Amino acid sequence: MSVDQIAVTLLLVEDSAADVYLVREALQAEGLRFRLEVAEDGEVASRILDRVEAEIDPPPHLALLDLNVPRKGGIQVLERMRRIPRCQRVPVIVISSSDSPVDRERALAAGAAEYFHKSSSLNEFMRLGRLVRALSGCFNSEPGS
Repeated sequence: MSVDQIAVTLLLVEDSAADVYLVREALQAEGLRFRLEVAEDGEVASRILDRVEAEIDPPPHLALLDLNVPRKGGIQVLERMRRIPRCQRVPVIVISSSDSPVDRERALAAGAAEYFHKSSSLNEFMRLGRLVRALSGCFNSEPGS
């Protein structure tokens, strides 16, 4: 099944309401069918992952993690995901306003599939939808499998 035929579940860890809006817009502009679960900080994301680990909820098809969120950073959330067997193969895109090579390397070393720089340009930000679509080959009907 392709990403066009199923509604994918995306976990978005992002504390900026404006960036949540832009992520939704980028996904919709790309024509993706999705359900977006938003965690406004790393603690909320950890509670979501606790439910996934306990097999109460299924893992997301893909996660978008802001590098700098309150309470637990995006790298900590990513490391937590990679310790959960059901989330080990979930593609993760780290999104950040930082364009630092050190931040990019840390994210990729922790297991991110991609590092996306949040540009101040709307056209550049909208590339996120295309990036999610490009990772659509990773989606299965059963997330994380």
